[in-house]
Amino acid sequence: MKSLLFFVFIAVCAGLSRCSSNPEHDHDHDHVSSGELSDSQPSDHSMNEDSTGIRLSLLRKQPFAFTVRSGGRIIADNKDVVIITAKSSGLVRFSTDYLYPGVTVSGGQTLFTVSGENLADDNTELRLLQIKADLDKASVNFERAKKLVTENIVTEEHYLSIKNEYEKALNEYDNLSATSGTGGNIIKGSDKGYIRDIYVTEGQKVTPGQPLASIIIGRNLILRADVSPDNLAILPEIESANFKVGYSDRIYKTSELNGRKISYGKSTGENSFYIPVYFRMDHDPGLIEGTFTEVYLIGKEINDALVVPNTALMEEFGKLYVYVADEHDHFIKRYVITGNSDGEKTMILSGLSENERIVASGAYLVKLSRMSASAPAHNH
Repeated sequence: MKSLLFFVFIAVCAGLSRCSSNPEHDHDHDHVSSGELSDSQPSDHSMNEDSTGIRLSLLRKQPFAFTVRSGGRIIADNKDVVIITAKSSGLVRFSTDYLYPGVTVSGGQTLFTVSGENLADDNTELRLLQIKADLDKASVNFERAKKLVTENIVTEEHYLSIKNEYEKALNEYDNLSATSGTGGNIIKGSDKGYIRDIYVTEGQKVTPGQPLASIIIGRNLILRADVSPDNLAILPEIESANFKVGYSDRIYKTSELNGRKISYGKSTGENSFYIPVYFRMDHDPGLIEGTFTEVYLIGKEINDALVVPNTALMEEFGKLYVYVADEHDHFIKRYVITGNSDGEKTMILSGLSENERIVASGAYLVKLSRMSASAPAHNH
């Protein structure tokens, strides 16, 4: 009997010992503990991630430059587009059968000839012959007047009048003969480049100053980015741009093409609702003038900005917030005021401080966990 009582006493003591080592809590936390979502313990590393997809980030001030995404286009620099014009009236003739847009031309190469041919009016060759005859006559009269004035046979006024007629005829002849000959007005390219447009056809009658073709020299290119007017306030802070064209995977950077911002529009165009921003850069053979681009405008870099990944931001009734991990590894909702973004990170203006830990990714999982923890119990 004594032995039986001894074994019962031992069993009761063991049960009490188990109960004291595993006490049940009778209260709940208002915040979700990071331990409930992760087996990993907080560390001094800037980021740590557990098997549930929750990733923490330690906030540090860092260099940051915002970006603005927009569309754009590659255009030629105004100084690199040369317009070839007719110097006289007549019928235009192409110097070769291969004058088409895209064809490379060299400096001094003959491109067109404008001649009067059988035209009754605006005949350059006929006009040149007439001026040459007038010049010959004026030259003879001038030489005779020089002798007569020294002998006081003609007055000084008469001599100066004859001299004036001779100089006018000489200047007119020199001007016309510089570009025209017996075969007509010869028109040459001014520099090496490629033909952008041809404005005339073979045999077309042209007048002085009429454009015949345009040539792109190709020293510079212009990137024009079209920006929405609601970004007008930040345009002065834009310093460079990265862009892509549809036919290449390469990301071009104005900073690598010796580029710089030259201006931005103060109003929208007649046929556009956007504000243009212009960058001049060196010519690159991989860029085709006229191509549309996807542009990322880059603002001035800030050295000590506080930024969070865009994956950390959550929205509630139009306000943004993040989850902050406190010293007890509980997640606390914190509303923030944000600034500009670069597409991956967003600048925080207020609401967070340096060295705080936030949920960098997996914030939606934390939100679901909080909703589940705050749901009322189901009673049968």
